Amino acid sequence: MVRQKNRFLLVQFEFEPDIVQSCDDVVMAITKSSSSSKKRKLTSSSGSSSSTSIETMKAIQQVNATDIYRSLQEAITQNFGLVGACTSDVQVRLYDPKARFAIIKTTRDKYPQVRSCLAFLTEIKQGVDSLKVVASTIAVSGSARTARNAAFDEVKKRFFARDFSGGEQWTNMSRMAMEKELQELEECLDKIDSGC
Repeated sequence: MVRQKNRFLLVQFEFEPDIVQSCDDVVMAITKSSSSSKKRKLTSSSGSSSSTSIETMKAIQQVNATDIYRSLQEAITQNFGLVGACTSDVQVRLYDPKARFAIIKTTRDKYPQVRSCLAFLTEIKQGVDSLKVVASTIAVSGSARTARNAAFDEVKKRFFARDFSGGEQWTNMSRMAMEKELQELEECLDKIDSGC
């Protein structure tokens, strides 16, 4: 029996409202720190309509592994044709809508093809709607265990960066929330090992 060698890609998804918000934050930080006498009035793109942004945020929370799989298969078909889509064995093992990352399993020979198609992935179709997205590969692992560890480390790093960015101290409530969130994620990540 021949052993099938796989690669696990840890992929981060950034949706359009997140990117716009981070750009607005950078612009605000630059305008606060500038000491020029001329003040320019900057127009914000986030003030368009709050109902549209609420609908978009609800749609982002409803994205699941199947939507990502279909969009990735479509990107592979567009870039490598039908033969590329048929020969690349792709499985979305986990998608976490809170952390917005996915673990994608593929064969060792086809992982460069899948990784390049992730770079070309610009939208995730959800029913009739499509959400603009930027997908970036954070880590490539050879086993489910190392992929799980990389995902757990990434979530912990994001969580600590989020909590300490405002200069706030840990409270018991924030510590309990962190422990609960990390425990839920760990249970979700343990399913990856058992499913391989």
